[in-house]
Amino acid sequence: MPQYFAILGKSDNPVYEAEFTTQQGQQGQLQKGFPQHLKELNPFIMHASLDIIEDLQWKLNSNVQHGTNNSGFGSFLRSKNVNVTDNCYLGKVDHFYGLAITAYLTFSGMKFVMIHGNLDKNSTQVDDNAVKSFYQEVHELYIKTLMNPFYKINDPITSAAFDTRVRSLARKYLNK
Repeated sequence: MPQYFAILGKSDNPVYEAEFTTQQGQQGQLQKGFPQHLKELNPFIMHASLDIIEDLQWKLNSNVQHGTNNSGFGSFLRSKNVNVTDNCYLGKVDHFYGLAITAYLTFSGMKFVMIHGNLDKNSTQVDDNAVKSFYQEVHELYIKTLMNPFYKINDPITSAAFDTRVRSLARKYLNK
């Protein structure tokens, strides 16, 4: 199952992009990634889902409880008053002709978005626990990149070490 992953900046600019494919198919043959016509559409599909992601970013969440908030109005999904990072992972936010789009938002406004493909033309199943773990570990890598004094926020990440580690995490969590 191929995946297309991107980190998008605060202005929806691409900071990092990668395509992940499985190495071996079910019968032992090598599998390809997305077909060429979908490779060209992936950035457009991803940007089309940004409206949904931004709506979810500011959605009122009545399930979150605050010790100081007794107003009954709920709280924002992305509230910084909550000490839990579970609200960073948004899960499956959109679908497009059998492709599933998942998202993860950082508290700084960066968006981690992934398109999950299925070469069998069936609807794509997403393992939420594996994808959430992938996003959390990539977020840790991104934070380590931010600590580099030569890196400016929202600039493209061109580090080969970052790319190698992200691809390693994709093999660990996404290609099961």
